[in-house]
Amino acid sequence: MREAGCRLLIVGFESGDPQILKNIKKGATVERARDFARDCHKLGLTIHGDFILGLPGETKESIRNTIEFAKQLDVETIQVSIAHAFPGTELYEYARVNGFITNENKMTDEGGHQLAHIEYPGLPADYVLEMVHRFYDEYFFRPRAAWRVVSKAIANGDLKRLYHESRAFLKLRAQRGKMVRDARTQKAGAEARAQA
Repeated sequence: MREAGCRLLIVGFESGDPQILKNIKKGATVERARDFARDCHKLGLTIHGDFILGLPGETKESIRNTIEFAKQLDVETIQVSIAHAFPGTELYEYARVNGFITNENKMTDEGGHQLAHIEYPGLPADYVLEMVHRFYDEYFFRPRAAWRVVSKAIANGDLKRLYHESRAFLKLRAQRGKMVRDARTQKAGAEARAQA
């Protein structure tokens, strides 16, 4: 593949929890994903890994498994999304029938940031938002990941680009953090009103 010009693969790993992969009928295993990432690294291929939190059956433990799995894969870049149930999909029917959809009409905020709109028992929507934020922090602020970004920028003479991308990342990180805090505050206010 590399000889043919392939340099980057965008891979939908989705989850690092075997049960979640079964629940979504992924047709892949955690072990196969590890082998695939290892083989790509050996071939010098860059991987952008996509992960989704809030899939059917998601728990706090399965989210933790996914974060640890991503760190073990150690791919170059990641994207972490929140599961959204679109009308007409199997996920939508599952979430609707079980009463898990908390906000059917709003999947993003005014800034275009994803909002969780599915809430499973024991897994509040604001927790999923917080874990997206934490996922990025735990992944990119590891010494190995940070060094990889900086060393590639130095080797490619892209320090100016790195500076601008770092500023954009930190701005987005601050916006996500604010969104998480706002969601907690709104939830606490709603709980206080319900108890009054």
